[in-house]
Amino acid sequence: MSIYTEKNRKTKKLIQTSFMQIIENKSFEAITVGDITKVAQINRGTFYLHYKDKFDLLDQIEQQLFEDLGNHIDELQKYYSSMQKFEKNQEQLAATLFNSIKMHAPMLKIFLSDRGRAGFHLRFRDAFSEKVRVNLEKNESFHTNLKVPMEYYLSFITSAFLGLIEQWIQNGLDKTPDEMTALYIEIISIIQKNQSGL
Repeated sequence: MSIYTEKNRKTKKLIQTSFMQIIENKSFEAITVGDITKVAQINRGTFYLHYKDKFDLLDQIEQQLFEDLGNHIDELQKYYSSMQKFEKNQEQLAATLFNSIKMHAPMLKIFLSDRGRAGFHLRFRDAFSEKVRVNLEKNESFHTNLKVPMEYYLSFITSAFLGLIEQWIQNGLDKTPDEMTALYIEIISIIQKNQSGL
């Protein structure tokens, strides 16, 4: 890595960190580029070398967050070769995601609050849903055994999972990732029992 590339990386990180410090106490709409450059102690020209505006900055931060979480889904789902194996690994998938969510919780808490930019919840859901869809479509066995339209399945899975994540964050991470995994598995078990009892 060249000195120039490393300097650019550090400057972008500084701008992003400064932005996150500001948004902890100020809504996205109220934040200006001047606020960011003041905290980062850089001039406006330096900011515009890296970002078009504050929307571009937030887009890139969100995209990195979605990619980090998506990488965990990729890593686990690439090993799923059958419906049975997929179900068996639900617990591992949940545990990995809850650990990753805990790591990103400060950022998610802000973005999901009224200080974040409008529509984050929908962008988060769509990114999560698309990542799961792409991985499931690689699994022919799963596709063959799915008895409902994929879009409805994805809507249920992502909405349920993200609902748990949002509640956990709202509760101040009152449970460990392992406890959240156990809770998730228990909820899935209750749903399955109710279905088999119908």
